[in-house]
Amino acid sequence: MSAGAKSPEQRYDAVFLDVDGTLLWVKLDVEGYVEDLAPYARNGRLTVERAAPPVRESMRRHIKENVKHRTEEALASFRCRNARETAAELGIDAPVDVLMEVAERRTSFRPYPESETVLRRLKAMGHGLYVVSNWDIQLVRVLEDLGWTRFFDGVVGSAVLGVEKPAPDIFEEALSVAGVEREKAVHVGNDPVADVRGASEVGIDTVLVARDQSLDAPEATFVIRDLTGLPELLER
Repeated sequence: MSAGAKSPEQRYDAVFLDVDGTLLWVKLDVEGYVEDLAPYARNGRLTVERAAPPVRESMRRHIKENVKHRTEEALASFRCRNARETAAELGIDAPVDVLMEVAERRTSFRPYPESETVLRRLKAMGHGLYVVSNWDIQLVRVLEDLGWTRFFDGVVGSAVLGVEKPAPDIFEEALSVAGVEREKAVHVGNDPVADVRGASEVGIDTVLVARDQSLDAPEATFVIRDLTGLPELLER
């Protein structure tokens, strides 16, 4: 089938895709964080073992609170406070610009090995592809840096909309952006609650990406171990 061609029997016109844990994972380079900030430690020797829990907690705070910060200025202010809180817990006395630069440089977004190949194939199959993700307002920038914006027909991010999955509003917004009826859309994600239950409750079929085989989501329409099998699944 040529790129952009759609089978007359294709079940879904729009594929909604989660990002974190589905298309990529977020790597926190704790060793690099320690290397960069050890000279500023004022409370004993800074080690990876000491630093890891507060650094990971700072990421959890960011994930939990990003929907509250809907402008670049608000997000920058939150990141500043978050970096200072982590540094204070570790006894690090460094200028805030250093803390911010280290936090940003030591956080990276790592696509799963199959992600780009699958995106390319889904696009060639004629599906409309839409990001539907709980993420801060810099989501589009992350996609641009990965060279992925060419794959997507639209991006629905929680911080821009002001509501997070599993709330129905974010899925309704995705349907509106895609311009499709709910029975012609499928949502792909890795979270049994935010992705599967959230989409299911508004009548959208779901694919659970269960990289962690302990995940359980009885509501899921389909379950796959990674994205590799997604194109074949959607061809059925």
